[in-house]
Amino acid sequence: MKSIAILRPEGYLKKTEELFLSAGFNVVSVPFLKIEEEKMVAHDLHFDYAIVTSQTAARIILEDPNLLERIRKAKIISIGSSTAEVFEKLGLETLIPSKYDSATLYNEFKEELKGKKVAIFRSNRGDPALLKLSEVAEVREYVLYRIHFEHGEMQSDFLKKLIKNENFIDFIVFSSRMMVQSFFKLAEKLNVVEEAVKALRSMKVVAIGPPTKRELEKYGVNALIPEEYTFKGVLELIRS
Repeated sequence: MKSIAILRPEGYLKKTEELFLSAGFNVVSVPFLKIEEEKMVAHDLHFDYAIVTSQTAARIILEDPNLLERIRKAKIISIGSSTAEVFEKLGLETLIPSKYDSATLYNEFKEELKGKKVAIFRSNRGDPALLKLSEVAEVREYVLYRIHFEHGEMQSDFLKKLIKNENFIDFIVFSSRMMVQSFFKLAEKLNVVEEAVKALRSMKVVAIGPPTKRELEKYGVNALIPEEYTFKGVLELIRS
């Protein structure tokens, strides 16, 4: 049985674990990031389009009746099918870029957004590519949550085991560039960056999205990238 390590925030691990367990993989899940929700006031929001970049942002919007009511009056652009699904369950139509990343959204929607008021709902660590929309539209960014590195005993034990046993993991999946940054920041704290890179090179590394792949390349780690930037896309990739 092949083993796969999943690095993503804890709130989404269970569903991802089930996906790979049902496909016959041994799953090791480690949350290298934690999410802290931000409080925001939903009144006086004026926009024609709402760009929602993640499931987390969509969920926070759903839990705020005032913000949700305002979103209903706008056109919604979601990054990713999972993000869109949150709104579609409420009967709200959403637009989705062909690739689930900020750069593709910018390229595919910049003409449609020209001259419009655009609200971007995301984390404090969002891809700066979306802010380029300010060249053609009136853009305002709303931070709904903050992302923090999570470096506890679980993460340290995982990293040490990864380094000591090259046969411990067959595949490792980084869900975002921030996940890569957190992984290597812990490696720096433990003074094992070179060892961590060597360990990653001994297995198949998968990056969800181009920004994640580029972040890994900064450390000399080459990563596969799925056709669809989702965990279902990852499963299809490693099965092929």
